[in-house]
Formats: sequence, structure tokens, C-alpha cells
Amino acid sequence: MTSKAEELRGRVENYLTQKQLSYEVKPNGTLWIRQGSTLVVVNPSDWGERTLVKLAAPVALDITKITPELTRFLAEKNFELLFGKFSLDTNGKAIWYEHVLLGDFLDAETLFVAVAAVALTADQYDEEVSKMAQGKRVIDL
Repeated sequence: MTSKAEELRGRVENYLTQKQLSYEVKPNGTLWIRQGSTLVVVNPSDWGERTLVKLAAPVALDITKITPELTRFLAEKNFELLFGKFSLDTNGKAIWYEHVLLGDFLDAETLFVAVAAVALTADQYDEEVSKMAQGKRVIDL
């Protein structure tokens, strides 16, 4: 992580504190925010000359069944949803809901709205997607 990404992580932590959101800093530099039954992972990083903040919430973990119906459902939801996208991590056997923000001009309100939107969307779909993928929700762990 470069000094730009480190500076961005400091700003993100400051914004979370301003908005009174509790978080944990993990050894890899990610920030974990629990929102009810959902976990949002915030990852400030470099992107060439710019910085990014990736927000990701696990929707289904330890998935055992990837069907055409599941992938079609995720693709159709990605088309419908205005903010964020579902992603399928076949190596980690998980389905995530994620969104990426440009870090260079990030402000507290944008981050707060993005965290809330990712958490709410993941929470809205976790039960249905977990059932389809025969996986576990974060709350089940």
C-alpha cells in the first residue's frame, strides 16, 4: 500500500468516526463494519495514479451449488440495481455485493451512503441467494 492509499485509509477511518460507525482495522489494512446482520469490508487501495475504496459485503459464504438459475438471478439483479453489483468468487466459494468509489475525492457523506447501500442490499438478498447457492449467511456464522 502506498502513502496515497495509507492517507486514504486514514481519511476513511476519520469519516467513519465522524459518522459514529464502529469498525475494526484488520492486519491487511481493510476495515470491517458490522451493520446489523451484515458485514461491510472497506478496502482503500491504489489504482494507478489514483486511489479506490472497494466496499464489499458477503451475501452467501461456503456456497456449494452454482446453478444456471443462480447466475441468471445475479446477472438480472445486476442489471436492475442502480448501485453496486453481485460478484461470484468461485475460489473463495462466496457471493458478494460490492461497489467501488474513487478515493481521490471521497467525502464522508458519499462513504456513509455507500456503506449503508451496500449493507442494506446485501441484507435484502442474503437469505434468497444463500438458499439458492446452498451457502451460509454472515449471521449464520
